[in-house]
Amino acid sequence: MKSRVAAVFLTVASSASTTLAFQSPMNNNHVKYYAPKAVSPYASVRVLAFVTYSSCRRYSSLYLSATDNEVFTPTHLLSAEKRNEIETLVRQRSEARWNGNYKLADELRDVIDQICVTISLNRLQSAIDLENDLEYKVVTTDLPRSQGGGSTWELQPVNNPLFNNAKSEDNVLQLAHAALGMVVSSSERGVDVNEEDLDALVSRIEARLQTLQQRKAMSTFFPGTAAAGELHGRKAADAAFWLSLAGVNARDNFIYDELAKVASEELLRFGSNKSCRAKDVLHIVERFAMAGITGPSVNNLYNIAADCLEVKMMNNATDSINDSDDGSIDYNIIIKSLRDDDSFGLHSDRSLLGLWRFSTRQRKQRVFFENAAKHFDGRYGKETTTLHSTSDDKADKYEWSKLFKDSSRPLVVDVGCGMGVSLLGLATAASDASNDEEIQIDWNECNFIGVDLSRLGIRFARGVSQRWGLDNLKFVVDPAEECIERLSSYPGPIKLAMIQFPTPYRYTEDRDDVEASVAQGYNAQLPEDSESGCFMVTENLLHLIQGVLSRHQDGRLVIQSNCEDVAVRMKNIAETRAGFKAVKFTNSVTSLDAVTQRAQRWVANGGDRAIGESFSSLPLLPMIGRTETEVACSLDGKPVHRCLFVPRD
Repeated sequence: MKSRVAAVFLTVASSASTTLAFQSPMNNNHVKYYAPKAVSPYASVRVLAFVTYSSCRRYSSLYLSATDNEVFTPTHLLSAEKRNEIETLVRQRSEARWNGNYKLADELRDVIDQICVTISLNRLQSAIDLENDLEYKVVTTDLPRSQGGGSTWELQPVNNPLFNNAKSEDNVLQLAHAALGMVVSSSERGVDVNEEDLDALVSRIEARLQTLQQRKAMSTFFPGTAAAGELHGRKAADAAFWLSLAGVNARDNFIYDELAKVASEELLRFGSNKSCRAKDVLHIVERFAMAGITGPSVNNLYNIAADCLEVKMMNNATDSINDSDDGSIDYNIIIKSLRDDDSFGLHSDRSLLGLWRFSTRQRKQRVFFENAAKHFDGRYGKETTTLHSTSDDKADKYEWSKLFKDSSRPLVVDVGCGMGVSLLGLATAASDASNDEEIQIDWNECNFIGVDLSRLGIRFARGVSQRWGLDNLKFVVDPAEECIERLSSYPGPIKLAMIQFPTPYRYTEDRDDVEASVAQGYNAQLPEDSESGCFMVTENLLHLIQGVLSRHQDGRLVIQSNCEDVAVRMKNIAETRAGFKAVKFTNSVTSLDAVTQRAQRWVANGGDRAIGESFSSLPLLPMIGRTETEVACSLDGKPVHRCLFVPRD
């Protein structure tokens, strides 16, 4: 009988020699195979090896035909009609994404996800002797515009007859999407999510990951049985980020640890391939960092990513790679950061920039959230009870003795905290963290509270805070003025209040300009104007803040904005109508370029400039206390307008 060649996957330790002996699982013949050395010293690697043997057998989802060395994949067995149906749907989805019609693209993705291809084993009797038919799903991979756009597709097994598995409807990524959809759905209704229902979804995710974990040992020879098919590419990273957005505080961090391990295996599988771009590696680690996930599993992921990036730098013989979105990226700096366990994380520049992009791409984000909510309501909503509010009682929110272990500590409050990034940083800042000389605060001795109307943003912040064990940091959903009124009962001093980058009102010269901009979809999500009451920073809010700060000595108010007209307006109200006095800075702003269209219009209309002793040219807070907007402005070369106030005597 002639010899055949089959492709198999094997686990090889990094210290293994290039040529190893292997005993075939299909028979007792010892054979030789040749495999590259492992990419990373941090884990063993599943590598593709070509094994020569003398019987026609099946390995994984690859089949040998009667012709020597010819390999069949499941797609070869599709009918022309079924192949055409799939290719038409994938092409239509690619065109929708290219044209920015993300809603249609998501609908087509749902149609593609429902396709199930059954291949009868009667057609494969010469290669395999198993009882059950094979079922496959269609998996699409989107190509970036720099590579021409479009999408590719492949068939991946739903069942594995070798293990006689029953088909399961649970899928980690879909369950994570449904969990986020549950939170979005409840947020849109103005109520808190039913935690019991959310826990039920989380339990299903845990059970699914445990099943995948149990199969991992067998994935050496049958990769279709492990998580790679279900969480291939960056899907594990997406699932982690979505669960973090939903505020999931997973028990013992099992879910987040397992997802980090799966992502590590995926990088080991494809991270050093030429088809995997440096940006693809970054996207995976950035999503874990954006999710605020920490611990040994994610640190191991970062080290593996650093290995992959080093390989790509050697292949490109350069320290930087130009990216269509980010320009030139110095990967040496990123690699060094990834290798430092305390350097790469939620508050690194790349992660904060990612959060800023996610929160500011309004149309794409809105479609994403709408589909998440629709996914939950349509597929999982019937399995759960009615959503209801569980924590709207005002008195319970501000029982200081229950909120903080020591409510006599100085309090730092972030008004309109968004996703809580600044407070999450300050609550972990070292006592000697550098900041402006006018703000003398021992951050380790403070309590922190953030308030915002966004239930989704607050859930994210709470989830990260709980996973980090920050018992001196709390977040509440409330109108800003109601929260400040409650601060009057806080036992300790209010040391610092912060208003950072409030959502600006639309900048328009007249009513016709307002209506025209809304009709065209520009800034439709912004408050209509500065006087309508929809803009958060009102005269009354600043009066209330002045009142709580003046109860004790040394209270300060920080105001920051990336819109010059908004910063000037808030400063003027604070000084002329709310009882504040602006602090004068040595390092003040002496000149300012109008780099944005909004600033150019403001200057052209004779608006006051954010220049002079009242505007600081340097950050007022420690680096770790920066918001995602501040980092985005810094990286883009756009100014941030900063003021510091004290109550008037």
